[in-house]
Amino acid sequence: MKNVKKLLIFAAISTFVFASGTRTDALGGSGFWADDYSNISAFPAAVNDHNVAYTTGDNFTTIFDHNGTTWGFAGGRDDNEVVNMYWGNGTMGANFGLAMEAEVTCEDGATDCMAADAVTSYDIGFGMPLAGGDFGFTYDDSGTIGINMRRAQSVWLWENMLINVGMTPEDTDTDTESSTAFSVDCYTNRSYDGGTNGLFALGFHYSAMGEDDAVMDLVWTFAVESAMTDWGTLRVGYSTAHDFGGGTNEGGDLSVGLGFNYGSFSLDMDISNSYNSLLNDPVKWAAGRNDTALSTSWTISYNW
Repeated sequence: MKNVKKLLIFAAISTFVFASGTRTDALGGSGFWADDYSNISAFPAAVNDHNVAYTTGDNFTTIFDHNGTTWGFAGGRDDNEVVNMYWGNGTMGANFGLAMEAEVTCEDGATDCMAADAVTSYDIGFGMPLAGGDFGFTYDDSGTIGINMRRAQSVWLWENMLINVGMTPEDTDTDTESSTAFSVDCYTNRSYDGGTNGLFALGFHYSAMGEDDAVMDLVWTFAVESAMTDWGTLRVGYSTAHDFGGGTNEGGDLSVGLGFNYGSFSLDMDISNSYNSLLNDPVKWAAGRNDTALSTSWTISYNW
């Protein structure tokens, strides 16, 4: 993971200590931002690069180094979780999650009870540097496999390449159809004077489920985050796709976010549902006369 940081053209400015899924959701996705801890789920070796604790309000995760080994523990992802932990040795990384749901039995004649068997579910992940880039593998008890690769690769206007593969087998017991997804994105990160980071990406995304027609999209992604003050950052991301499979093109999708830096603490907010009102009448929001919430989701992080 440390090698890929040298290869990927991404210079982090000190203003941008923000790091979370809330941040990258507004900037095209975590795969395009190698230094963000939201990468850990797809690239488990990224766990070696962070000492962080964070929450989105109903969960908590902490990742830390102990005598050269990275450990991480999380809670709140599943009501029935037993353990959800991370491990890294400086080069490789792994994660393991286990949840156990108790059996539900019903007394004879009960009308408001639904019996259910005990259920055990799990997921695993493994990551390491490979071929000059990052490699990540994920698997869960439903048979879903995820393979992710990211590396520096010069292609025309772009400097990096991101590849994602996902496969889920058919499950007749749960009436789940098989699915396959494959995407290749070429992208470039840029840093500019004044505290601004930009993203420009072009990708081909393929997905198919059961007997439905496959979706083949050409996807353009643009994103920028810029420091408004020493403590505040505005983020805007835009993605649009053309379906070569003959489906309906639904137009572009705009995402907007805010980041606030409180030293070691940071707050990331998604304001995609409120930015229109905020920009049209900022005085109302500044005076506290707004009748809707500014953010639909947020993440508080502590980095050390």
